[in-house]
Amino acid sequence: MKTKLVLWGTRGTEENTQKVLIALELNPETNKVKSWFFEGEEASEDFSKALMEHWRKGEAVAFPEGVEAQEAPLSASSALIPEDIVTDKAELLARTQTEWIFIVLSTKLYKNYQVELEELQEEVDALKSYSKDMWERMKDFWAKVQMQVGEQNLFREHTNNLRTRTNEMFAQLKKMRSQEDAKFESEAMGNYNKLITILEPIEKLIEQENAELQKAFDKLKTLQQTFKNSKLTRTLRSKLWDRIDDAFKKVKAKRSPNSSPEGRLTRRIEGLKGAIDKMEKSIGRDKKELSIQNDKINSGDVSQLETQLREVRAKLIRERIDSKSKKLEDMYTTMKDLETKNARNLARKIKEDAAAAKKAEEAKIAVEKAAVAAAKKAAAEKAEKEAAKPVVEESEAVKEETPEATVEAPKEEAQPVVEESQVVKEETPEVKDEIVKEEVSEEDLPKKDEEE
Repeated sequence: MKTKLVLWGTRGTEENTQKVLIALELNPETNKVKSWFFEGEEASEDFSKALMEHWRKGEAVAFPEGVEAQEAPLSASSALIPEDIVTDKAELLARTQTEWIFIVLSTKLYKNYQVELEELQEEVDALKSYSKDMWERMKDFWAKVQMQVGEQNLFREHTNNLRTRTNEMFAQLKKMRSQEDAKFESEAMGNYNKLITILEPIEKLIEQENAELQKAFDKLKTLQQTFKNSKLTRTLRSKLWDRIDDAFKKVKAKRSPNSSPEGRLTRRIEGLKGAIDKMEKSIGRDKKELSIQNDKINSGDVSQLETQLREVRAKLIRERIDSKSKKLEDMYTTMKDLETKNARNLARKIKEDAAAAKKAEEAKIAVEKAAVAAAKKAAAEKAEKEAAKPVVEESEAVKEETPEATVEAPKEEAQPVVEESQVVKEETPEVKDEIVKEEVSEEDLPKKDEEE
C-alpha cells in the first residue's frame, strides 16, 4: 500500500521556468493529501534522492525549514497538484489518484470490519459458557471478510490483522466449547449407563424360553422414546442404538421364526399381483357395463328421461374407471419397484453366498495345508531321532567285535554275531552289508562236513 509519491515538475513561463520538487502523502483514515513543494536551493539533488530512497519507504527525512505542507481532501474531481505546476508525469498522477481513492475506500471497509469485530469481542468476553449462536455469527463475519479478500478489496496487512483477531476470538469460543463438551460427555455417559441398566434386563427377558415377547416389545418402545430424548454423544448414541435395534430384531425373529426380509418381500409381491389381477378384472367389468349403457343410450326406443339417467350412470362409470386406472398405474409402479428391489436382493444374496463359500474353501485349504505342514514337521523330527539312534549302536558294535575274535570263535559263539547283525539290519538298513561282511565271512562259518 503506497501512500507517498515524489516527482518533479515546473512552474512559471517558458522564459522563466523553475523546477519544483513535489512530495505527496495520503492519509487513508482522514481521506486527505498533504503536499510539499520545494523550489530553488531547497530542491537539491541530494534532497530529492533522500525523498526517493528513504521518505517514500516510510523512513524519516528532515524537511527544509520554511516549507509548510498543504492539505486537501482527496476526490476524483480535483487534481493532486495545483494547476500552475506542470509535470510530464501526468499519467502517473492520474493512476496514483485512482489508487489512493481505492486505498481510502478499502481502509473504510477495514475500519467497518474492525468496529464489527469490536462489538463481537465484547459479546464473546461477556459469555459465561459456550454459545453456538455466537460461533455461527463469527463464521458469518469471517465469511464476509473472505469474500472481500477474494475480490481483492482488502489489503494483506488489513486481512492479517482481521484474521489474527478473529482467530483469537475463535480460540476463546473453542476453549469454552471444550469445557462444555467435557460437561456434556460426562452427562452423556451417565445417561448411557442409565439406559443400559434398563436395556440389559429386557435383553435377558428376550433370551428366555417362552419369553413374554409383547411385554419385551412394549418395554423396548418405551426405552426407544427415552433414548430419543436423552443427551448422548454421537458414539454412545450409535453404540446404544445398535443394541436396541438388535433387541427389536430378536423379538421379531422369535415372533415369526420363518420370517425374513426376502420372504416378506416375496409375499408382498405375490399379494400385489393378486390385487392387480382383481383391479384389472374390476376395470374390465366396468368397461363392459359402460359399453352396455352406451348402447342403450344410442338406441332410439327409450325416453328422454331414461337417456339422461343412463348418461349420468355412464359418467359415474367412466369416473370410476378413471379412478381405478390411476390406482392400477400406482400398483404397476409399486410392482416394478418391488421386483427391482427383489432382484437386487437376490443378486446380493448370490454374491454373499459366493463370498462365504469362497471364504470357507480358503479356510478349509488353509487348515489342510497346516495339517500337512504339521505332519511333515513331525515326520522330519521322528526321522532325525531314528537316524541318530542307530549310528551310536553301530559304533559300539564295531568297537566290541574285532575280526580276530570272529575267526577263533566256534559255531556257538558265531550265533550272537549273526543275531547282532540282524538287529543292525532291522534298525539301519543302509549299513547292513558292511557289518555282515566284516563280522561273518564264508571262512569263519563252520562247513557242513565239520558240523557232521
